[in-house]
Amino acid sequence: MDQRVSMIMTGARDIPRLRAFYENGLGWVPWAAPSAFAVGYRVGHSVLVFLHGDYLAQQRGEPLSAGSKTSLAVFVESKQKVDELYRRALASGARVSSPVRERDEGLYTGYFCDPEGNNWEIVWSPHMPLDAEGALIAPST
Repeated sequence: MDQRVSMIMTGARDIPRLRAFYENGLGWVPWAAPSAFAVGYRVGHSVLVFLHGDYLAQQRGEPLSAGSKTSLAVFVESKQKVDELYRRALASGARVSSPVRERDEGLYTGYFCDPEGNNWEIVWSPHMPLDAEGALIAPST
C-alpha cells in the first residue's frame, strides 16, 4: 500500500489564477498536464490536485455552481519547508490566517488563504516520518 500523502482540493473557480499563484509564486512543480478543470502538483513528496467545482458538479450530474471553498492541510517533510512555503505564499499575495508556530502534539504549522479564498495549513508532523525514498509516511490507523 502506497503510504504517500495525497490531497485533493475542490471548488476552485479560476484554475489559471491558481496556477500562477502556486507555480510562479510558490514554485510548486506540476505533476500532471493541466487542463481547464484540473491541475496537479508535487509538494515535497506529497501530491496536491485541484479540481474545478463546475467540473465536479458535471461529473456528479448536479447543477453547475461556483463550487464551495475548501480547507486543506499540506504535509511537508521539515520545519524549514513549512517556513519556506509560508514565506513564499505571503510574498505571492496570500493572506495570513495564522502565523507559523509550534502547536500541540509537536506539530509545526502555518495557515494562509489563497487567491480563491481557500484556507490552507502547512504542516510538519513528528508523527509522519519519511520512508527510504524521502516520501512522507502516513500514520497507521
